[in-house]
Amino acid sequence: MIGMNWKNILASGALTGMFVAILIVLLFVLAEIDPGSFTGLCGGFFALVAISAVISNQIMKQIGQPKVDLKILISIGFLTSIMPLFGATLGLPNSDLGSLATLIVLGLAGGTFWSLPIVSWLQIHKSWNKSIENEE
Repeated sequence: MIGMNWKNILASGALTGMFVAILIVLLFVLAEIDPGSFTGLCGGFFALVAISAVISNQIMKQIGQPKVDLKILISIGFLTSIMPLFGATLGLPNSDLGSLATLIVLGLAGGTFWSLPIVSWLQIHKSWNKSIENEE
């Protein structure tokens, strides 16, 4: 069952952003994997986003919460990978634990931030549908 509860979307979006950041830290910063080209970088980020969305849904399933539509989570993860993670990764001063932790916190904050427009839209859409039902 796909959950459209605002709390599930917010939590799953935050988890997706955090996992995008963790995977960026592991693959691009610590393992120093060079994507080779801009196309490789974009493809790599998209793969990380998709993997992060699936992991987030699996965690939500394990704790007994409904899954969120992958289209929503991939959108949140993609936006998070662009802003704030892409710029922060390029400007990362070093690979100290504090810098890496900051990047993960930015991913968590970015996932939460980019979840808010979707949550707002769903709440407005839900109230609009209720008002139409009450008129009939």
